[in-house]
Amino acid sequence: MKKMQQHIYKTIDFPPLTDEQKKELVLLESKSESEIDYSDIPANLDTPIFPYYFQSLKVPKTAIHTKIDNDNLEWLRKDGKGYQARLNNVIRWARLNNCPISTL
Repeated sequence: MKKMQQHIYKTIDFPPLTDEQKKELVLLESKSESEIDYSDIPANLDTPIFPYYFQSLKVPKTAIHTKIDNDNLEWLRKDGKGYQARLNNVIRWARLNNCPISTL
């Protein structure tokens, strides 16, 4: 049996928000959707940007063997290549959104 490599995950220490950035966020939060200027965002975003941010972090991976229900695998594969990345993104979303796995 292969010994699992131990990976050290580095936390990205973003610089703290400036007072100006904090004021801008407070202002944005007080506006309705129709008042926010989205002109600097591409008009045709077919896929969300969020997963690509995490993929760009180059998180270390561990190869495992597991079984997955056929319907779940079919759902992950329906958009073509990249189903393993999609699976990771689903798990990451659940973790970041405090999905209670102990009660599943």
